[in-house]
Amino acid sequence: MFRSTVCAALFAFVVGAALAVGQPAMAAAEKNLDSRISDVTVYQRGAWVTRQAQVTLVAGQQKLIFAGLSAAINQQQLQVGLADSNGQTPNGVQLGQVQLEEIQQRQAFDTQVNALQDKIDAINLQISSYEDAKQTAQLKLKFLDGIAQGYAKESWFEGARGNVDISSWRSALAVLDEGASQARADIRASDQAMRDAQQTLSQLKREMQTLRGKQRVSSTVSVALQVDTPQRVNLSLRYFQNNASWSPLYTAYLDSERPQLRLVQQAQVSQQTDEDWRGVNLTLSTSVPSGALVAPSVRSEFLDLRDPLERLNSFSGVAPRSAKMAVSEAQLGMDQALAPQPEVNRYSVTYRVPGQVTVGNDADNKSNFDLAQLEFTPTLFTRIVPRLSADTFLVAKFKYAETLPLYGSSLMVYVDQTYVGRTALPTLLPGSDVTLPVGQDRMVELVVENQGGRKDESGFIGRRKSELTANLFQITNRRSTETTVEVFDWYPTATNDDIEVEIPRTATPPTQTDVDDKPGVVVWRKNLQAGEDWKIRHEFEVSYPADKSLVANPG
Repeated sequence: MFRSTVCAALFAFVVGAALAVGQPAMAAAEKNLDSRISDVTVYQRGAWVTRQAQVTLVAGQQKLIFAGLSAAINQQQLQVGLADSNGQTPNGVQLGQVQLEEIQQRQAFDTQVNALQDKIDAINLQISSYEDAKQTAQLKLKFLDGIAQGYAKESWFEGARGNVDISSWRSALAVLDEGASQARADIRASDQAMRDAQQTLSQLKREMQTLRGKQRVSSTVSVALQVDTPQRVNLSLRYFQNNASWSPLYTAYLDSERPQLRLVQQAQVSQQTDEDWRGVNLTLSTSVPSGALVAPSVRSEFLDLRDPLERLNSFSGVAPRSAKMAVSEAQLGMDQALAPQPEVNRYSVTYRVPGQVTVGNDADNKSNFDLAQLEFTPTLFTRIVPRLSADTFLVAKFKYAETLPLYGSSLMVYVDQTYVGRTALPTLLPGSDVTLPVGQDRMVELVVENQGGRKDESGFIGRRKSELTANLFQITNRRSTETTVEVFDWYPTATNDDIEVEIPRTATPPTQTDVDDKPGVVVWRKNLQAGEDWKIRHEFEVSYPADKSLVANPG
């Protein structure tokens, strides 16, 4: 594992083809290393993979070889480290040339494919034999059924003539029962064997699909060392892999009686690299090392005048590259050239998954890990929009007082131990006010009644039409405790001076108008006691010239 002490050890950050130690050329002893992946740090895009190997060094020049590595290793993103048993820089060891070489693995690849195909063929042959056994058992049943029908007819005729042989009936029935039971047992056994074989076949086909999707090359990294003092050291190889990612998942558990909100954070990790991660120390980071590190530069813009006719005559039919396009292409090239930077915890969140874990590289393989559990004491509101929905909705509001941010993602919601659905959790920054929808509120009831809107026309000169809208909203709190209710609606806003909007005195005044700076949007708020009814009269009258039509344009 790359511990902080190891960071103080000797690291060679390889940029380019090699590093030299300035020693005279001479033959070096080669040694293949038995290495394993010990640590993986996964970002939202990409991952740093660390391999470890312990090796006993002898005096002189040596070349240590990591063979069979991922073909996706980039020389610019390759790091080599040396440390002694205490995690310190070993004395008497100099790091020399580091080489990365691609090795074609056509023969090894074909061997794997052929071995897997042999297994698939063998399973298909087994399935065919199980199908044959089932058909044989079905033929036995059909044969026994024919015998039974023939014997039954013969026995009926014998009985009609008064020649009834009860013992022969019993013997025949025993034979039929034994044969039919065995045939049905064979059919059940064949069905079960075929199901098991089909499951194995499906798994082998997935393995074949994954294998065919892999590159048919591997990488070999060779590390040259000059050793003055024989000793045992830890050699670390660290490289970046692009085909890996993790994303946060959240589950909210709301106890509406207390009230208490428990937010569980998980991470879903997936990787489709050339390597399995087995028994590794897994770290998850919110840093995005593949993102742009440099702000785009601003270019000058010059204005000129041109005769439209002149521009038409000089048109070549080829659209010029816009400044925006040129900047985008330059930025794209810059992003590709930038190597990922080391993680800076001040600007990211790092999670270390407990224990040693395994993350396979199958495309269908995704692993979930628990990261944190956070508890809040929210204020619960019931939000109602009567003219748009007959349902009432429960909302939890709380202050996010944690020190680390939570990044937005999918959220599953449970209310009083009942799953109510899935929504989205926004990014939560420290100190932010959070409004979290938690599903329909079954304990607050809404009834909407039309109070008889009307349309009139009046006046001899300058006749005008008027339209009255009158609705009664009745809300009932079915809880055993007090609850806060918010009812949202709107009054129309006139954009023409000839339109007049009047609110009758019988209407219930709203608690707040122009909510969220939206003209005409209103809300009524009230704390309802257990079992309390609340009636809201939502009324308004619109008048306009009779020779005109009223058009509603939603904002």
